[in-house]
Amino acid sequence: MRLISPVDQLAEAEPLLEAGADELYGGFVSEEWRRRYRLLASINQRTFEGAQIASFADLREIVKRAHGRGKSFSLTLNAPFYTDEQMPLLLDYVDRTVAAGIDGIILADLGLLRELRRRHPGIEYHASTLAHLGNSGAVAFYAGQGVSRVIFPRHLTLAEMTEIAGKLPQLRFDAFMLIGKCPNTEGLCTFHHSSPDQIWPCEIPYRIEPLEPPGSPTLQAAIVRQASWSRSNRRQGCGLCAIPALLRAGIHGVKLVGRGAPAAQKIMNVSLVGEFLRLAAEETDLSRYCRQAREAHARRFTAACSGNVCYYPEYCPDE
Repeated sequence: MRLISPVDQLAEAEPLLEAGADELYGGFVSEEWRRRYRLLASINQRTFEGAQIASFADLREIVKRAHGRGKSFSLTLNAPFYTDEQMPLLLDYVDRTVAAGIDGIILADLGLLRELRRRHPGIEYHASTLAHLGNSGAVAFYAGQGVSRVIFPRHLTLAEMTEIAGKLPQLRFDAFMLIGKCPNTEGLCTFHHSSPDQIWPCEIPYRIEPLEPPGSPTLQAAIVRQASWSRSNRRQGCGLCAIPALLRAGIHGVKLVGRGAPAAQKIMNVSLVGEFLRLAAEETDLSRYCRQAREAHARRFTAACSGNVCYYPEYCPDE
């Protein structure tokens, strides 16, 4: 199983690869895009500078260093959609990054996918979580448009992932593993993530008020769960307990969230997940494995497991 890490700075590339990352992914904003749109129209779902590779030269060097170790780099270009006005600028941008040697592109916009598939057929195209592919039919449709790899949305259960992957064995699937858990369905979320303090809408207390109280039991449960999120830390998101099951399901890669996070945290996350990938391949006692995973989570985040931030809550002891 591949270990996939974000990278934001040239200085991070070597330490992340040394720590055990098999693949790197990251975003880059060209000067042309900055001049025309600044960060008001996000090219890759990040609106702050710390989550972007600083220059085209740095991007090229990160790709070179990944390739020097036999690893790969994928470019994040995953806004839900782009306008016709933006398309010529995007195509020129992708042409340059492909010439720099990128191996894959993470995207959601079908129009962009179709155009790039004709233009650069040798690139691996990943369906982002922003594509909101929640069933095998949706995945098969994107595959027909040129996607060969899918990043499962955060809200899917392990059983749902296993079923989808089993129905489409010709594709490769990645699942999230560490930090960044969110209560919302990313592909349908319309909140604007632009706070200079990087406090995102799912972390801000607010109340859901049904139009016709009291509402269904399902709605009431959702209201209670949402109210609890302002007391949760989504940066403690974890899925270590599920690694053995993901291996059995044939999941291709585990993906770490963290574009814009400090380098030291990214490196710790890569090392931690690498340790448990090795342990999952050796440990036959799943109860002991899960106990070790929960202990490691407590050491890494100085916090107990929580169903809110567990990527696979069927493994969470408080659920």
